[in-house]
Amino acid sequence: MLNKNQEDFQKIIEYTFNNLENLITALTHKSYSAETGKKNYNERMEFLGDSILAAVVVEALYLRYPDENEGKLSQLKSQIVSASNLSDWARGIDLGSYIFLGKSEDKKYARQRENLLCDVFEAVIGAIYLDGGFESAKKFVLKFLNNQKEILITDYKSRLQETVQYIYKELPKYKVIREFGPDHNKKFEVAVYARNKLLGKGTGNSKKESHQAAAEQAMKKINILSLNVNNAQ
Repeated sequence: MLNKNQEDFQKIIEYTFNNLENLITALTHKSYSAETGKKNYNERMEFLGDSILAAVVVEALYLRYPDENEGKLSQLKSQIVSASNLSDWARGIDLGSYIFLGKSEDKKYARQRENLLCDVFEAVIGAIYLDGGFESAKKFVLKFLNNQKEILITDYKSRLQETVQYIYKELPKYKVIREFGPDHNKKFEVAVYARNKLLGKGTGNSKKESHQAAAEQAMKKINILSLNVNNAQ
């Protein structure tokens, strides 16, 4: 007999699993597995789903923007598969409510945490792929992507790279300057430099996220400097 939550979730995502265990594994966080002795949890499915997601998004962008170059397509892809965007998609289907989360993790607002939602969303993609094949996983992803008519590029790392290459004729360099917090919710502080000059710092729940935060601060700093120079002229 199906768990009611799982029944509801399948209706929401408009996909019925042939093997319900695929869905259960996708929704099972490592903390729940450790506390209950359940063997399977979703990290392997997340790894698989990440690759399936990338393939679907790349094909969709290639077809949607026939006149854009590789650089612009890469920026669009980075925005779509970002933790921020995927967690928004996850919130749209109330994914956090269906996750099997250990008591040690299930704190206030934990189920709305960006990284958790992003990871489980990718695991669900992996589960659908294993259960129904590539076309089923593709249909699931495109339902979200096709509803996102406008893709605003907030890939600050790519924008900073272009800017630093133009100004300094070299690539920006990122350095982790601090790691803090418990293992289950570790945070990273990253600094970004050009010619040994500090451009910005940022903090996030992953190195990728903190790179974006540092790049965003650097871009704001560069834009302010440019504005001051232009006003002084």
